[in-house]
Amino acid sequence: MSSNTKTIIINQITNFIDELINTYPQNNELKLFKEKYIMIKSVNSKLVLEYFIKYIYPHKENIRNENEQFFIEGGGQEEIQDKNGLKFRDNMKNLWNENMKEENKKVVWKYFKTFILLIDKYILENA
Repeated sequence: MSSNTKTIIINQITNFIDELINTYPQNNELKLFKEKYIMIKSVNSKLVLEYFIKYIYPHKENIRNENEQFFIEGGGQEEIQDKNGLKFRDNMKNLWNENMKEENKKVVWKYFKTFILLIDKYILENA
């Protein structure tokens, strides 16, 4: 297993969450999600990767093609039963539909495209 790729993915996800919080400082749901994310990542960071591989990666073509339905319909997380995951999904959906400027949407797409590239690499390294 390449711990370097895993570390890069985890760092990118952390950067993404931080950027969302900086962009939307009034959004307390994002801050709460970050606290839970930090806890999960410190206990078992591989769970974060497994989550992305299971729920986000199957939607890689929508992400690569910047298909907004990915966010409008819940970011590929409709099967998650965890309330915390759903809150983040719903929060992203609401931000995307109501508050997010086009320039911020472009940044979000860049992050998600980067996530897909890194997960591609991670899967190849761990095959």
